Amino acid sequence: MTQDQANNIQKIEELPSQIAQFLQLLESFKEALLSESQALKSNNTEQLSTTLSVKNELSEKISQLTQAIEQQLNTQQLTLSVLLSSEISPDLPQTMQQNIQRLILLSNQCHDLNQANGISIQILNNINQHTLKILSGQESPNIKLYGARGKTQATKPTKNPLGKA
Repeated sequence: MTQDQANNIQKIEELPSQIAQFLQLLESFKEALLSESQALKSNNTEQLSTTLSVKNELSEKISQLTQAIEQQLNTQQLTLSVLLSSEISPDLPQTMQQNIQRLILLSNQCHDLNQANGISIQILNNINQHTLKILSGQESPNIKLYGARGKTQATKPTKNPLGKA
């Protein structure tokens, strides 16, 4: 970020309050992601449902605030990527520098948590699909299990359902 860009950022009066609001929303979003993670681990579908609606609401607010910040930056021929660049100008006030660093850190943490939750959901989905195939008697792909000697061996496909109602 150049000195001119830093000076232009300081001309935007609403920006410090918008960044503070952005930080609050990201903190709330991070808490929602942590709650989602706990619900996934404990198989709490009610909590998952509640968390999903909270995440959607927060996501919408974050999106709206991001657009508002981008509009403010555009008035000074700046972009959000300039504001959130890894090279924060020392010409910015110290509190703004700290808030931008915190914003970057929180964004990365939320990204990582959201990605981990997505992977957990995909794994649970795969397990459920496999279980349904076994219960319905559909042929499942060859799965290699460990035998008594510690070596993998392919399972014999079964076409019989486990039970009949």
